[in-house]
Amino acid sequence: MSTSRRHALLSFAALLSGGPLATLPSLAQDAFPSKPVKIIVPFSAGGPTDVLARMLGERLSDRWKQTVVVENRVGGGSTIGTNLVAKAAPDGHTIGMVVMAHVVNPAIRSDMPYDTLADLSGVSQLTTSACVLVAHPSLPANSVAELIALAKSKPGTLSYATPGVGTLNHVSGEMLNKRAGIDLLHVPYSGSAAAHADVISGRVPLMFDVWAPVREYVKAGKLKMLGVTLKDRLTADPQYPTIAETLPGFEVVSAFGMVIGSKVPRPVIEKIGADIASVVKEPQFAAKVRDFGMEPVGSMPRDYDEFIRTEIARWSKVAKDSNIKVQ
Repeated sequence: MSTSRRHALLSFAALLSGGPLATLPSLAQDAFPSKPVKIIVPFSAGGPTDVLARMLGERLSDRWKQTVVVENRVGGGSTIGTNLVAKAAPDGHTIGMVVMAHVVNPAIRSDMPYDTLADLSGVSQLTTSACVLVAHPSLPANSVAELIALAKSKPGTLSYATPGVGTLNHVSGEMLNKRAGIDLLHVPYSGSAAAHADVISGRVPLMFDVWAPVREYVKAGKLKMLGVTLKDRLTADPQYPTIAETLPGFEVVSAFGMVIGSKVPRPVIEKIGADIASVVKEPQFAAKVRDFGMEPVGSMPRDYDEFIRTEIARWSKVAKDSNIKVQ
């Protein structure tokens, strides 16, 4: 081997073992963010997902010394906005807010424009929240057990409203049908506001929803609570029973999270995840989250990735068992 070639190989080995190349991950992490960051929200402005994104963006902007812009891209059961995140330049400057539709969609949709597990990486689970089963006060059932008995006595006559086919609200109702051996009829709407209006007016007697947006209706007596979908009762409202107290093992958890394109360098994903987790755990931010009826989480990327994989598998089974499919 020539002397020049030996020197070249030794230099390359030195780079790998501790020279400039070894610092590339650190440089990538330290350089982020180098320009304004975009948070894509796959729902319209003003809803809980949008509000949470804007709260988070404000704190991240302070931390990163860069502008953080929230952009609302609606449609496709949240897939239009999330697809923009999956296809964005892999530099970490485009992040996406997701809800449980992120893990339900792969189980029920045949038109997915991206591969949820291959094209996207979890950044952080921001919050967790109960879903609840609520009813119009006129419904002659005041508990899950009474609802099941009523549904069995009048098969195919009781209905439940949802913001649309394939939403967490929808699959929760189908899971209740399957577990309880009843036949509640699904009435899909174009969004939560329309579904709320018809349940509050009594046109449709039942609805599954996240606790935060219906809490005030329950407390005002416009809706009545039948059951909470968590394993344990709500910490702030322990007077409300869980559905699992009647149907052991019944559990539906709603979660907000952040995802990013899977080709973004891992050190950048870890930095973003750590910064977001830190913000979520700040006492003032966490208090605001609890005011919305949610619990702050602030997980790291690998933990959120595992949550996503587990929930996709879980809802795939529910969709298969209940024959739920969006063409």
